[in-house]
Amino acid sequence: MKRSNQSGSMVLNILLIIMFIIIGVLIYILAGGPIPKFGNVTGVQSPQMPTGSDAALIQNPRVFSDGLENPDFSEQYQLDEFGAGVSERDIFDRDIDGDGRRDRITRTRHENGTPHFYYEYKIELNKNGEFIDITPDGFRTTEGAECALQKLQFVFQPTFQVIKISRDWSESWDTPTMANRTVYEINNGQMPPGATTPLKVVCNVADLF
Repeated sequence: MKRSNQSGSMVLNILLIIMFIIIGVLIYILAGGPIPKFGNVTGVQSPQMPTGSDAALIQNPRVFSDGLENPDFSEQYQLDEFGAGVSERDIFDRDIDGDGRRDRITRTRHENGTPHFYYEYKIELNKNGEFIDITPDGFRTTEGAECALQKLQFVFQPTFQVIKISRDWSESWDTPTMANRTVYEINNGQMPPGATTPLKVVCNVADLF
């Protein structure tokens, strides 16, 4: 009888030791330790997820803006049966030459029934209640289904200027070519183009703003 009790106590002690080992391994794994290897089987770790600025970039991808926000007038229009025509017009009343009078910028979206729509811009200075058109030639975008060949961005601080980045078409809409940057500023009531600066070969010029 005594030997039987000793054998039972030994088995119980062995079971307790095994249980403590298992609990210790589980605690170690839950605390962040690596999953132990058993033979040729290795624990599979979850893929590392992006954090910080990388995660923010994925959740909030960069979207181009032409710098014109909160229009003072906005109207949408009916397109024809082919989906072509003027679809919307926005007017922005802003003092762009610093004389205290509200000048006018008009943005008009044109559709032609294909993905190749475009925005047309008109800039007018307020001269004692009379609006003078000072829009430079070619002040419009060139938009493709995948890539834009010309975009404009309006900057109001510290001084008013318009940045135009454009590239030539070659072979197809999606064929990258050298993009160029031109800055326009008001000078003596006009908006002459500044020097043109080559940038890089791209497909979508919106990526360079």
